[in-house]
Amino acid sequence: MRFFNTATGQKEVFSSESKNLGLYICGPTVYSDTHLGHAKSYVSFDVLKRWLGYKGYEINHIQNFTDVSDETALGASKSGIDELEFTRKYEEEFLGKMELLSNTPATKYTRASEFVQQIAEETKKLLDSGEAYQTEEGIFLRIKQEEHGKLLGVNLEESLAEEASEVDSGPKESPHDTLLWGPPLGGGKIWEFEGLPAGRPGWHLECTLMSSSELDLPIDIHWGGIDLIYPHHETEMILAEKIGLGNYCDFWMHNGLMEDAEGKLSKSRGERITLEEVFEDCPPAALRFYLLSHHYRDFTPYSPDGLLEACQEGERLGVNAVDCMVVEPTDPRDDDETAPLVAKFEKALDDDIDTPKALDVLRELDVIAGIRLKNEEELGPISGMYSIFQCVLGVFS
Repeated sequence: MRFFNTATGQKEVFSSESKNLGLYICGPTVYSDTHLGHAKSYVSFDVLKRWLGYKGYEINHIQNFTDVSDETALGASKSGIDELEFTRKYEEEFLGKMELLSNTPATKYTRASEFVQQIAEETKKLLDSGEAYQTEEGIFLRIKQEEHGKLLGVNLEESLAEEASEVDSGPKESPHDTLLWGPPLGGGKIWEFEGLPAGRPGWHLECTLMSSSELDLPIDIHWGGIDLIYPHHETEMILAEKIGLGNYCDFWMHNGLMEDAEGKLSKSRGERITLEEVFEDCPPAALRFYLLSHHYRDFTPYSPDGLLEACQEGERLGVNAVDCMVVEPTDPRDDDETAPLVAKFEKALDDDIDTPKALDVLRELDVIAGIRLKNEEELGPISGMYSIFQCVLGVFS
């Protein structure tokens, strides 16, 4: 298997001496309904997870919920309810949408609110050691410009040299510094710990601590959208080093985002379109098919017409699949027509989870299935091949 490792900027052989893998994916900040951007990221990750399981690995999949943030505090304040009560509603909504998309659940879900004490303890240590400093606006981690760039693949010291001198650092000593512990926010929970001002945890340290608390290090694969590379994942790496975790992660994988019909990044027009809206006209299975028809690292266009076409093709391909899968499956590797399809399918997934090529194999299978159904020929291997698609891609579930 070869996957694209963001840390090296190239495809690399993925292998592990252990059959037990630790995977971490950054979860949503739970203050609003699940949107298309979420679907892109979590469906893509789900196929990776399924593929590794198909290859014989046992997966320990950890996903967090960021239930303490500026957005959650603001949302709770507007709703007039407790912040954690407010976020639970969106956690449940997210999990429900993931189930509709046929995503397999995490081994364990963690919440930022459950790790506040650890965040506070590490913040105090960094403050005492001089790695962090305190202002009226909170406690910040000192980050040198040259410490960034490991995942971006650029030298920020050189590329930002001119711009950095013009950036207003605000309450920070440097624009690169990151908030570890912030002040109270209206509507949000407030925590008090000895040696720290009353306040709330920052964003980045929570993921470093949640992942390292639940998984053996180094993490085998850490996943997220490309919008999280900088500053979030870069800062996770820096924090892991500063709090003494050593080698934090071996493989970093990132999915592309959604884009609008004009090819622009579009949180307003693309990623913020909720799944509730999409599902009014497009079944979850069709959306999954549409997302898998684009490579996970590519930007995926949001197009109602494209979704309609995916819906129509998915329904068409599902006709023969349903008719064949009522038959007891046999090993498709033992059949002259389906054995080459297994090889093509496995080659596609081994090559950086190439789902578009895998779906091409499904189209080939559909032709063979149609002929065998018409001629009343052996369907066991066809059923077995459809079962592989169901297992790995989550289609026909």
